[in-house]
Amino acid sequence: MDFTDLICFRLGTITRRISRYYNSRFAELGITLGQSFVLYSLLEQDGSSIKDIAVAVQLDSPAVTGLVDRLVKEGLVIRCEDPDDRRSIQVFLTDRGRQVANDSLAITREFNQYLYDNHCETSVAEIERSLLQWEEVLSSQR
Repeated sequence: MDFTDLICFRLGTITRRISRYYNSRFAELGITLGQSFVLYSLLEQDGSSIKDIAVAVQLDSPAVTGLVDRLVKEGLVIRCEDPDDRRSIQVFLTDRGRQVANDSLAITREFNQYLYDNHCETSVAEIERSLLQWEEVLSSQR
C-alpha cells in the first residue's frame, strides 16, 4: 500500500490545503483559521470562559489562551473578570472583533458552499456521517 492512500495522510493533506486557503483569505482581516474558530464561538456565546471556548473549538485551554492573547493584542476581544467567580475570566468580542468574525464567517460559508458544490461521487451527507463517526471513535481513544 502506498502511504499516500492512508486516510490519515489524505485527511492531513486536505486539512493543510484548507488551512492555507483560509489563512491567505483571513490575512486581510488580521486573523488565522484557529483564531476564527474562537471568534465564531464567541459569536454564539459571547462572554464565554477560556474553558468553554476550548470545549467548543476542541482545543486544550493553554492553546485557546494563546489564541485569545493574540486576539486581545489585535483589539478583537477583551477579557473581563467573571463577576460571579473572580478566579474565572470571560472573553467578549469588541465591535471590531464582531465585524471581523462576521466578515470571516462570510468567507467560511462561501468556501464551505464551494466544497458542497464540487463534491464527487459520494454525497456530502455521507462524508459528514463518516467524519462524525470517526470523531466519535477517535474521541474515545486516549
